[in-house]
Amino acid sequence: YLSGNNYTVESVISGTDTLSRLENFSPDLIILDVMLPDINGKDVCLRVRNDKSLEAVKIICVSGMVEEDKIEELHRAGANEFLAKPFETERLIERICALLEIETFA
Repeated sequence: YLSGNNYTVESVISGTDTLSRLENFSPDLIILDVMLPDINGKDVCLRVRNDKSLEAVKIICVSGMVEEDKIEELHRAGANEFLAKPFETERLIERICALLEIETFA
């Protein structure tokens, strides 16, 4: 959906791949699944937030887990937003546009 609206989208399948890709690519936004096959999404958030070159990057975490204490941990780790799965595409677009301070394009 995003790439169809003229946004550059990079996809990776693991936390390790995410961190590796960020060595050469500084996105405006990361949509990060919490349950990754290798590194926990919270740990990826912490690593991104500890990299000064990525401090402006916005992070939206998504997960089927909705325990309030876990969501709060994600926010403390540096997530700007949390969306519980399943969610409507329109809701994700709203959050992306709000975080990036751009006009809604849905």
